[in-house]
Amino acid sequence: MTKSRFHSFAEVEKAFRFQRPDLVDLLLEIRNIVMKTSPFATERIHPRGITFFDPDKGGTIKGGICFVDIQDDHVRLRFGLGAFLKDPKSLLTGEGRLYMRHLDISSFEDAPWKDIEALIHESANLNG
Repeated sequence: MTKSRFHSFAEVEKAFRFQRPDLVDLLLEIRNIVMKTSPFATERIHPRGITFFDPDKGGTIKGGICFVDIQDDHVRLRFGLGAFLKDPKSLLTGEGRLYMRHLDISSFEDAPWKDIEALIHESANLNG
């Protein structure tokens, strides 16, 4: 198994210092969930978010766990193979895409954190 590769909190904080603090808080909470449920993951920071993947399965697509993107007024949590995830509450949208599904999160208080954790855990354990 590949050693996990998470950036330091200071690196993540610095990368998103110009984003809205409430949206960064959402991104950081999702990051905490990934770190807890998928300690083997690798993260890749990009200008508007973070991609989490399992390098033992492949790169950011084949080994993808989730993508977290900061939008203007919400955070979008995307799953590259979201069409294969159990989603009993129909939280994921994006049927126009082949397998990609996403969930838009506008506030910390309204986010379905238990469901988000379940989706991330399942995505990390998919055998794509």
